[in-house]
Amino acid sequence: MPNNKSLSPQKTSSDTPSGQVDSSISRRSFIKAGAAIGGVSMLDHPSVASALTKAGNTARAKKPNIIIIISDQLNIDAIAHYKDHYRDPAYGGHWLKTPHLDRLAQEGYSFIESHTPDPLCSPSRSCMFTGRMAIETGVVQLNIGIDKHIPNMGQWFEQHSDYRRVYCGKWHAGGHWNYPDVSGPRKIPGFETLPVGGSGMGIYADPQVSNSSASYIANDHGKTPYLLVASLMNPHDICYWATNLDGKRCTPEKDIYHLGEKLPILPPNFHYHFKEPYGEHRYTGFHSHTQWRNYTYDYYRMVEDIDEHVGRIMSAVRERNDDTVVIFTSDHGEGLGRHQRIEKWHPYQSSVKVPFIVWSPNRVKPGVLDTEHMITNVDIMPTVCNYAGIEPPPLYRGLNLRPIVDKLGEGVQTWRDNVYSNWQVTGRNIRTKRYKWAMRYQYSGNFKKPFVRKSDGEHTQFIPGHGEDFAEYPNQLLFDLENDPWELNNLADDPQYASVIKHHREILRDWEAKLIPGVNYDRN
Repeated sequence: MPNNKSLSPQKTSSDTPSGQVDSSISRRSFIKAGAAIGGVSMLDHPSVASALTKAGNTARAKKPNIIIIISDQLNIDAIAHYKDHYRDPAYGGHWLKTPHLDRLAQEGYSFIESHTPDPLCSPSRSCMFTGRMAIETGVVQLNIGIDKHIPNMGQWFEQHSDYRRVYCGKWHAGGHWNYPDVSGPRKIPGFETLPVGGSGMGIYADPQVSNSSASYIANDHGKTPYLLVASLMNPHDICYWATNLDGKRCTPEKDIYHLGEKLPILPPNFHYHFKEPYGEHRYTGFHSHTQWRNYTYDYYRMVEDIDEHVGRIMSAVRERNDDTVVIFTSDHGEGLGRHQRIEKWHPYQSSVKVPFIVWSPNRVKPGVLDTEHMITNVDIMPTVCNYAGIEPPPLYRGLNLRPIVDKLGEGVQTWRDNVYSNWQVTGRNIRTKRYKWAMRYQYSGNFKKPFVRKSDGEHTQFIPGHGEDFAEYPNQLLFDLENDPWELNNLADDPQYASVIKHHREILRDWEAKLIPGVNYDRN
């Protein structure tokens, strides 16, 4: 793969994410510091300045347009450009063609260790657009609105910047609806809306999203920069292939199209042997290997469809040739037969890992495949705020990615050494460089109070420093991802890994102490 390289930052023992911004720092000082962190202060260095074009210097003097393109349920390995990294033939890149995403990766900065904060649509999106964790936003299940006391990205930019905020496509973090209206109770606070049909299927909605977004980009003549979110639905349509239709499964049990070897092979972890956490189980709706392979084949065709829509949006961006930063990601992954799972919400890598590409010809290092820095979608909020020259909201949990991706930056000397995520409301993942540990707390049935205290059985929220009081379901997971990327061998019950689990449990307790107990969930 041309121009691929891994970055190796120095590690520290602490991986605490950014907390509340110090109110004593002035706005002017913050913007100045943010510019220096992003590398702008290096413009005066002769060796750097000589390598920049006049257009690049001019572009950096202004705030860029910011475009966030979101897919739904896209696996990180389902981009053909990454197949040299994901070399096992069961990975998605070997079974599809994604020329537009490939070009985006070739011209942009790709993070391979990229994670969702929660592998479910509504919780993940609440984290993405607030910079907070799902148990803080209150969106721990589908179809729940973000706590009104926590500003979303549009509201924050409206209050603190001159950016025009535009949203097009799936939202799914505002209650029992997916697509926003232009006005009324379903309008996203802080955003103007480019309306599309309210269909829950990408095959109908995505063409409208890509066309409307591309048209907005092509015809924009505003005097101030814009923040545009283009939120696509696919490959989420794969969910409908597992439903019943007239008493039959939509996915055929036989190779009815005679595709033969064109059907993707089953993953190495299709068969596995270990006990799983409470609530986790194999999908039993498919009865043949061919049915699983048909499901996977259809999924990759939906990925190719989304590739076309990304290409349409990016064509409009390139045609404008102005100063624009594009972030491409997904809300979560897809089971795709791995551990015999379909869809999302699982603690495994297939659900938790997501693609993440940052693109900007004038600002971002091109063609980098970063396998070192662990990132999460809560990093989007502080990153776009830094591009806009504004402070992130209070208590944001992410990190600014600009020091890593910036052309003129020298990288960062320290970075987080773990990533935290939720799953199935009370499930918790802690990912470190080598290992991933997953556990689950007992669930009371009330999402506001999902924890049970061992001592008296009372349902309560986390109390900092008292994490040991909460009951856990049996059967934890521990995987050595460096040596077992397909998560075949659960090491949790092996005594020689007791210290590893203890270390990950300590990291979880540190997170619990940071996340706010007793949030008043007042819904948008």
